[in-house]
Amino acid sequence: MHPAVLINLILIGVFLVYIIGPAAVGFYSTFSRFKCESFDKKDIKGTVFEKYKDLYKEVIPKVQAMPHERVTVTSSDGTKLAGDFFDNGSDDTVIFVHGFSSNKYNNFAKPADDLKDRVNFLMIDQRAHNDSEGKWVTFGIREQYDLCAWAEWAASRKPGKIIIYGVSMGAATAGFASDKLDPSRVAGIIMESGFKSPFTMLYDSSVGKYTVVKILTPFMALFARIFIGIDMRQRVADSLKNTKIPVLFIHGTKDVKVPIAHSCYNSEVCASENRKLFIEGGEHAVTYIYGGNKTADAVRSFIDNGFDDGAL
Repeated sequence: MHPAVLINLILIGVFLVYIIGPAAVGFYSTFSRFKCESFDKKDIKGTVFEKYKDLYKEVIPKVQAMPHERVTVTSSDGTKLAGDFFDNGSDDTVIFVHGFSSNKYNNFAKPADDLKDRVNFLMIDQRAHNDSEGKWVTFGIREQYDLCAWAEWAASRKPGKIIIYGVSMGAATAGFASDKLDPSRVAGIIMESGFKSPFTMLYDSSVGKYTVVKILTPFMALFARIFIGIDMRQRVADSLKNTKIPVLFIHGTKDVKVPIAHSCYNSEVCASENRKLFIEGGEHAVTYIYGGNKTADAVRSFIDNGFDDGAL
């Protein structure tokens, strides 16, 4: 065999073994559906959530025990989606949109407990998570249309305003949907720990021992385009620049998974009135809890009055 051919074969083999193989594994493990146990039962040792384990053990069962009903909607592509609706006697409803590989109670038991005396809440399972159908997670790209279906359901159920509250991938779902939601019913969007695009989220979260993922991200994006039919480089900003719905951006300054620059950028391009609430020392997807009264008061104020009372 000619030496040049041998070298080329070796290079191809190295490429397949060390790039395409790991990228394929990373793609499947990242985009396939998830079933996430509640943090009051799940082992969360070594995660940013570990320090709040006692809080989760207290508040998650408390919220789950509140009277609620299981509700479903069907998205525009036929995917059947599940959620829990808590009718707390209000005309207004908050739709909670959880993050990647999580569930609704993990991300929102604490704010739900804080808001139970003022609004109804609809806690949804995003597609390919928990009790909702779907084979692939698409980081807000297809989930945005699911959220539109949920907003229509909430509008038909209660006459008041609707607030969308998304965390991490849930924030991206809300951001992507922001120019498609009805501003006559959706009065505001809260985006906590949101990212600029699925691609930048995967790329920027590749820190420390996971730095190699930066090399694999373009190939994972290619697989997503081939096998799912989505463009991971699609930006949340493409929707935010056309939205008419006020947005409150919340982000922790110590978020290493999705750096705070993502929310700064999204705020800059957002066409609607918006404010930034940055919590010093806050980490990814726990900013509401870490911020204590500061974040809780800001969320309550935004839900009650938008930006009208000057509190934000």
